[in-house]
Amino acid sequence: MEMSDLYQLGRRLAEIALDDMGSDAPDLAPGEFLVLQDLFLNGRSAVGDIAKRTGLAQSRVSTSVRALVGRSWVTTAADPSDGRKTLVDVTERIRAAGQQRRAERADKALTNALAGADDTERAALIAALERLHQLLVAGRTQRRFPDTVTP
Repeated sequence: MEMSDLYQLGRRLAEIALDDMGSDAPDLAPGEFLVLQDLFLNGRSAVGDIAKRTGLAQSRVSTSVRALVGRSWVTTAADPSDGRKTLVDVTERIRAAGQQRRAERADKALTNALAGADDTERAALIAALERLHQLLVAGRTQRRFPDTVTP
């Protein structure tokens, strides 16, 4: 397998997971999804910190936050240590819904994605993916944004 093939496989698996976790929600802009994803990974954060981690412009993060506040998906508050900063956090309702979606098993999504395989091969492929996860991911700090990973 070439490195580009591995990369494309990783991207496709991420797409399958994101679709099943709701990144395709109606009217959810890509920037809004990235802000939500960052908040789920990092918790309550300043707008500037979200911008640094996601690579989005601070103005784009602010626009996304306003849209998410309008949906009652996030709340904002002044940073008590620096009143010039705005802290953002997901609401408890959205946190609970997100955790439920993230915790769901991937079997259904993978079964749909692997429709070209017969039942035996599909089961073996899903088991192999579970084993890869154990070997490569389990027990490691989960970060999605490259600039937040420390060597």
